[in-house]
Amino acid sequence: MIDIIIDLETLGTRPGCVILEIGACAIDPRSGEITANFSRRLDEVFTRQDEALTMDANNTINWWHGPETVKTYYTLVRRGLPGMFPRTPRDPHCPLCEFAAWFSEVTSKHDPKEVRIWANGPSFDIAILQSAYDRYEVQRPWICWQERCVRTALEMANYERGIIGWIERGPRHRALNDARHEARKLYFSGALGEVSSIMLRLRQRYDIKARAVPS
Repeated sequence: MIDIIIDLETLGTRPGCVILEIGACAIDPRSGEITANFSRRLDEVFTRQDEALTMDANNTINWWHGPETVKTYYTLVRRGLPGMFPRTPRDPHCPLCEFAAWFSEVTSKHDPKEVRIWANGPSFDIAILQSAYDRYEVQRPWICWQERCVRTALEMANYERGIIGWIERGPRHRALNDARHEARKLYFSGALGEVSSIMLRLRQRYDIKARAVPS
């Protein structure tokens, strides 16, 4: 079993919005070890300027200009502006292909049924990333039934918000940092399958059999 946690930084909250950055990590659900990391910017803020001016984008930009996020925002959007950095914006098609290659590599030794892909909310990260794959006509690397929701899993595991401290070297709201933090929350809350593992050991030790539910 392997779990992939994805996080996006965007200019919007809906599928089709401008993506600033993709971050992801792979975690072993048995040991809690983060075994692989992925981080790429998508320079869509330069290649999709019309879409970056929607009401949804404006609301998100206003959020980014809060005191705790504005510095990170300018770190993300200024890279690639003419005259500020030596490089030119990348074709967003490239980071999507690179993520697909990374995903395939870290999951290659696992049966597809043993791969889970996690993100916050059913309508945000995964849905937005899927729309980007459709937009650039790149095959998504995951299967729809591998998708899981971090918030739902944490609530069902009775996770109390804030009990897992921030230990990343970088700031919040950088995609990889946030993905790694979500991975630790899932692991330490038991949401990655600790309860199931305990029940499995009990069944093996005591030969406990599930009773059929009366019809």
